[in-house]
Amino acid sequence: MLTSMTGFGRGASGKGDQGIQVIVRTYNARFLETKIRGLSLLPEIESSVREKINTSLIRGTVHVTIEKNQDSKKGDLSFNRKRFEAVENVLTDIQREYGRSLDMSSLLSSEDLFLNGDDKEMKEKTILSALDKALKQVHEMRNKEGRTIHDDIVSRVNSLSGQLEEIRNASGSIVTQQKEKMEKRVNELLDSVSVDEQRLAQEVALLADRADISEELLRIQSHLDQFKTLIELNEPTGKRLSFLLQELGREINTVGSKSGSGEVINIVVDFKNQLEKIREQVQNVL
Repeated sequence: MLTSMTGFGRGASGKGDQGIQVIVRTYNARFLETKIRGLSLLPEIESSVREKINTSLIRGTVHVTIEKNQDSKKGDLSFNRKRFEAVENVLTDIQREYGRSLDMSSLLSSEDLFLNGDDKEMKEKTILSALDKALKQVHEMRNKEGRTIHDDIVSRVNSLSGQLEEIRNASGSIVTQQKEKMEKRVNELLDSVSVDEQRLAQEVALLADRADISEELLRIQSHLDQFKTLIELNEPTGKRLSFLLQELGREINTVGSKSGSGEVINIVVDFKNQLEKIREQVQNVL
């Protein structure tokens, strides 16, 4: 089943001062690109976040926002008196022993005084827990949209199969029509002069060879069969589907140029329109 690259998820973890909210938005892209905004993370925590995203999302542009959850922002701040006094004592000792005065703001940020439990391990655990919840929602949305895309593509591929059959039926009379046109044109040019039937048959045979689209139709059918198989697999198939669409486009263009039939060309135009709509959908799947 297909999976969309477009998704959204929100996850929260932790309580009070350690409450964390993670928002993940994903968009279609050829490769995986992750952008992290919000709270400044320690390098090792950011590395863990990126590793989890790389394993989970595989491909697409990923925007991650990490911030304190709304409940902690609305709550009353708690002053960390012990930390303040400990730092103040250190500054006093420095002044006494070295005769140098340091400003507390050069050592601490406001978060150091108003956020409790500034434990790196706990904060990493909280962030990754919130990220897991957000990613779960992203996958749910991606899978839901993927099912919608899958159903639309299946409908269009079935339409292509029908159009291919129409081309196959119409192409059977192309050689006969071309022979009749050639005979009529020759008779008009030569008027009452008899025509060498053997030579005419040779020319018609050459024309039939140039107009033969049986191989192209066979390859198109094979590509459509592969396409139907790929969209049912439970794995990323977007790149392979894009390749098949390119091959289908190349083959159907050849059919249009070789047939010389107005009826076939009209079907080819509709076929190409359907291919373009499928291509737009495939660009959004893994």
